[in-house]
Amino acid sequence: MDTLNYELLVRILIAHFLSDFIFQRKDWALEKDVIGIRSRFFWLHIAIHAITLTVLVWDLGLWPVILWVTMGHLIIDAIKSRIPNSDKWVFIGDQLSHILVIVTVWLIFSQQWELFCRSVDVWMNNQKLWWLVLTYLLITKPASVLIDKVTQKWSKEMANNGNQSGLENAGNWIGVMERFLIITFIITANISAIGFLLAAKSVFRFGDLQEASAHKKTEYIIIGTLLSFSIAIIIGLIYKFVM
Repeated sequence: MDTLNYELLVRILIAHFLSDFIFQRKDWALEKDVIGIRSRFFWLHIAIHAITLTVLVWDLGLWPVILWVTMGHLIIDAIKSRIPNSDKWVFIGDQLSHILVIVTVWLIFSQQWELFCRSVDVWMNNQKLWWLVLTYLLITKPASVLIDKVTQKWSKEMANNGNQSGLENAGNWIGVMERFLIITFIITANISAIGFLLAAKSVFRFGDLQEASAHKKTEYIIIGTLLSFSIAIIIGLIYKFVM
């Protein structure tokens, strides 16, 4: 076998996401977070996970896979339930832990450790992959800082005029996501989609700026938007040129 066999892995992952999100009600999760393993919903969730996994694996000869994945799920959920004030980072860590357990069990019982290590070695020595990582990295925080520096004068003027409004850091997140999409469109040769993205943003961001008093804010948003688009397009074209 020259390539990894992902069939079992995909089935286990489907079982995990079904049991963790589709088959689990919100009130169950809330009670689990409060009283942990003392909640009847905690054990009901684990039972649903085991049953879903058994049905999707559909091979009793793989009972150790079902057992170890279920036990891993139980332990991780029990630990998570003891962490107060769960936030997004706890959620992300919880899901990454589940996936790590699943991948580890899959590699052990499918006997693909050696092949997996060879595949990782190939990925780590893939020049195109590292250029891709650098490209997406540049359009996140570095691009946001550059835009903030360029528009700093106007940003202060907007704040002095009492025109600063909106959700905290929402503008930065919008910028990162739009640059992410632009880079993806360029890499996948869907240049025309950039025009659609610009038109869609214009509708949402400029639709409420009709009054004359909003003239400065309109100009400020247009400058930031065009600067964000320009940075993403230039970085994307450089990546295409290098590759």
